[in-house]
Amino acid sequence: MKKYLEVFRLSFKMQIVWRFDVAMTMAATAGRILAAWILWRAIFSNTASINGFSFVAMLSYYIVSSILSSIDFSSQISGEVSGLIRNGRFSGHMVTPMNPLYFFGSLTAGESAFHLGFSLLAAVLCAVLFGINILIVRSFARIILALALILAGLAFMACYHYTIGVLTFKFLEIDFFMHVQGSIISFATGALVPLSLLPGAVLSALRFLPFTHVVYTPVMLLCGQTGLTDGLFGLAVIAVWTLVMFTIAEYTYGRLRVKYDGVGI
Repeated sequence: MKKYLEVFRLSFKMQIVWRFDVAMTMAATAGRILAAWILWRAIFSNTASINGFSFVAMLSYYIVSSILSSIDFSSQISGEVSGLIRNGRFSGHMVTPMNPLYFFGSLTAGESAFHLGFSLLAAVLCAVLFGINILIVRSFARIILALALILAGLAFMACYHYTIGVLTFKFLEIDFFMHVQGSIISFATGALVPLSLLPGAVLSALRFLPFTHVVYTPVMLLCGQTGLTDGLFGLAVIAVWTLVMFTIAEYTYGRLRVKYDGVGI
């Protein structure tokens, strides 16, 4: 455990060097909020409520979801793992006494932890600039449940993207698949629009998939738009999917690593 905590610590400290990346993270968070403000201001000019969302509630959703989206760097895992395998430099991770999944997960966690503060700062500045009174619940139980969902969601996404990266052992190019699934996941997580705007039948089906509970469910909990029962159901679903995805990741790596002909350490 100590070695992975050290990876987390080093990753956290490394972010201090990359000041431009920090600035771009803040800009991306602010950009998402600005786009949502412009879009929904125009839509709500003719109505006071949409599917239970007021204008302030909708912007609160986008502010919180933009923070969660900006700290999820798990997509970098698939790209980095894929690149190392193609370049023959993944050998180093096969001989060191560290589980590659835990290593890349700890690396990403350190990056996410560092950027969290700056994403929060960008969101608060946007809320002040646009005069938005962010609607966040004051229920301790809801906040704890939302945090548990967020951590489970990040763990699932890390396992998911690691599995995609490991597929490079068998398939030389996975860039197309990475781009296609990235767009689908952005929609399925609720990062683009609240999933409650979808037809009821579609939302009911999505509730059994993990992506819905990565962003949508914790944000709805924090904004007071859903109850504890839905939150607990979401936590159970994402917990089961995380365990399944972890098993698939470890199995895929164990089966495909023996086919690796990469050289160099």
